[in-house]
Amino acid sequence: MSEEGVLLEAPGPVQHMLIPPFSNEENDGSTAATAALSPSLFSRKGTGSSIDDSLPTNVTKVEQLTDLPKEFLSGKKNRPLRYEDDTGQVYTYSLRPMTYSVIFILLVELLERFAFYGINYTQTAFLTGVYNPDWSASMDSVAASSYVSISIAIAYTAPFLGALLSDSFFGEYWSIVIGCFFFYLPGMVIIMITTIPGLLGDTFDTGLLKVGLLFLWPMGTGVVKSIVNVFGAKQHHPMLQSSLVESYYVSFYMCINVGALAGGIIVPIMAQHNVTIAYCIPIAMLGIAITIFMLGTPRYVRTKP
Repeated sequence: MSEEGVLLEAPGPVQHMLIPPFSNEENDGSTAATAALSPSLFSRKGTGSSIDDSLPTNVTKVEQLTDLPKEFLSGKKNRPLRYEDDTGQVYTYSLRPMTYSVIFILLVELLERFAFYGINYTQTAFLTGVYNPDWSASMDSVAASSYVSISIAIAYTAPFLGALLSDSFFGEYWSIVIGCFFFYLPGMVIIMITTIPGLLGDTFDTGLLKVGLLFLWPMGTGVVKSIVNVFGAKQHHPMLQSSLVESYYVSFYMCINVGALAGGIIVPIMAQHNVTIAYCIPIAMLGIAITIFMLGTPRYVRTKP
């Protein structure tokens, strides 16, 4: 039992430098969240050199704007807070990031964890033929456990790829999109397809299952889970809203717990009746997650890599 309250998840690679609060488990590479917003790590630089420690760190109300230096004001109605980094790049922020943009990201995390644990909790039984003795990989329990263990190991190594894509090439937003569309979703669809008797031939296609289970699915979840919490944290102003990050992480890990618990209960129960339909549920949840994520696009703060 982990601090998520659902399943122990080994920590993945640290993408930046600082481990966020509340969990020793879901730190996966994306732990930049706190680092991205900690004033001390920014050395109070950016947006002018006259910044002092008297600046508030919980700016969420219009009334507070009158007390801020002009260099922190954008003049925009929906994003009145301004920040200029050391490279001269300017970003603007909402007064209420939780309801403005972060809510989209939290819903994505909840549904993504549902999808992941829904597949993860059922793979051993599926591979050994518990759900359909006449159509399965016909593995013994040792071989099936090895497959699942390898898949999980890849999932917790893949955050390195997510960190590379995000920090060096595409940024958090596009890395999440790439992880979902090119790895995560195709991997889940392939796993589901292999459950349909006779669709791809007269015998069970173990080779295709390997592509989905041992490559696409774990790579996708590793890439996405290593970035998504960083992206949510970066919706907060690095200085003026840094104290709000703590409450963000409380909500974030709550979404992990709810999603993992729901997926770990609903999908295995459905698989007892029809494994194909059961695996369609995580696919649908991830599809909804991607749709929600894309709907929030105009509201996101998207920092450059």
